[in-house]
Amino acid sequence: MAAVVLAGVALQLMLPHVSERAGLIACCLPIGVAGWYAWVGFRRQARAQRGRQRLGLHFGAIAGALLGTSYLLYTADAVIGSRSLVDGAADAFGTAAALMAMPAVLVAVPSFPNRIARATYAIDVTTVAGAIFATAWQLVLAQVFVGLHPGERGVFVLTILPEVIAAALALMLMSRPAAGRYHSMRTLAGGMGAFALAAIISVHNRTEGLTWYANGLGAVYLIAGLAIGLVSQSAVAPEDNAADGEPTGSWSILPYLPVAVALSSVAVPYAHTGVLNPVLIWTLLGTSVLAMARQFLNLLAVKALVTDLEEQRHRLDHLAHHDTLTGLPNRAAFYTGARAVLARAAPDTITAVMVLDLDGFKKVNDTQGHAAGDTLLIQAGERIGAALRQGDTVARLGGDEFVILVPEVTGLDDAVAAGDRILEQLAAPMLVAGVTMRVKGSIGVSVAVGPRDDLDQILADADRALYQAKDAGKGVVRCFEPAGRG
Repeated sequence: MAAVVLAGVALQLMLPHVSERAGLIACCLPIGVAGWYAWVGFRRQARAQRGRQRLGLHFGAIAGALLGTSYLLYTADAVIGSRSLVDGAADAFGTAAALMAMPAVLVAVPSFPNRIARATYAIDVTTVAGAIFATAWQLVLAQVFVGLHPGERGVFVLTILPEVIAAALALMLMSRPAAGRYHSMRTLAGGMGAFALAAIISVHNRTEGLTWYANGLGAVYLIAGLAIGLVSQSAVAPEDNAADGEPTGSWSILPYLPVAVALSSVAVPYAHTGVLNPVLIWTLLGTSVLAMARQFLNLLAVKALVTDLEEQRHRLDHLAHHDTLTGLPNRAAFYTGARAVLARAAPDTITAVMVLDLDGFKKVNDTQGHAAGDTLLIQAGERIGAALRQGDTVARLGGDEFVILVPEVTGLDDAVAAGDRILEQLAAPMLVAGVTMRVKGSIGVSVAVGPRDDLDQILADADRALYQAKDAGKGVVRCFEPAGRG
């Protein structure tokens, strides 16, 4: 890139010392070659990409070919010696190149995470384009516009607009965080912006009757063209949203510079004359409306972010308190809920705690596979829940072990009846991995009277009852009934 800049400076220093024809050839021919060189480079890159990235590179290749054709036509015109013979066609190809460059940048750069981000970006591009147009109009374009025939004015504006929009896209592209990881993106944007600057300088030079290369125009043209050719040989950013987002760092101020310059270029003359051109009034009015729209979108983005964070918090909270396979409360959630129920139980209230173990679960895992075992656990959790009353709780402790909290039972018989209902639900035929099977379970029950704060002891008692159920032949309910304990 340093060599490209040096080449532009060298050309600018050389131009006053050669004829106009030689100067035009020396400037336009390298740009024409660079354009077609870009066509080759972008096409080669496109073959290694897919999807929107590939489409964007194809647009870049077309833009390069149009640019190359435009400047080869300018070169041919200079060789022939008639600056007007093919100028119209060359101008048309140059405008088409700018039009093709816009979708190339929009498609090839990293995509946006959501619609609000895309809308905000579009507003920013439009605002920056309006600021660039207002500045160029105030300093250069208005003088040319007034001197044109009414029928030529629309064509003039339509010719300038692609360059202005391309410059706005270039500045916005250079400000995006992902561009910092891929210098080629900013080089591409810099080349586009340089061509837009060159178009405005060219209009100014013609209006003032200056030589075509005055105000550094020769250097700007050459640097812009060679930069486009250079970037076509470097990898353009792959699809990667991770580094994208709101502009950050020193590059983030780039989009605001044209707005500041536009306000200054309008405010200073207005302070002296007290008159604003109607075009500037509408441009500034539109920019203000867009600024308000952007603030509205920012509010929506903040609201969406808050909602997303809240949803993530709920998801994390759910994951922290629920079993990932069955969706049932996990051990931690059960302990929290059961302790709260036991602590606030009335003095004469009986609370039952059951520990359930599936019989033969290991055999299902060994013969049918772990996926079948997971399916069995999910269906078992659903059936246990279906057998419970409202207010009862089932949780998965781990493996094939479940724990059930049944508040306000009338006594041991009521607790055993609740366990029998659960086993009856489990015993119904179950389709697992295409195989119909019947699942049995064993349940140990422990009851607590009144408020209690020893959940671990109550669970240990239920575990002892569970071992008694398994020793009794499995598929049954057993209660823990030590002497002296309610």
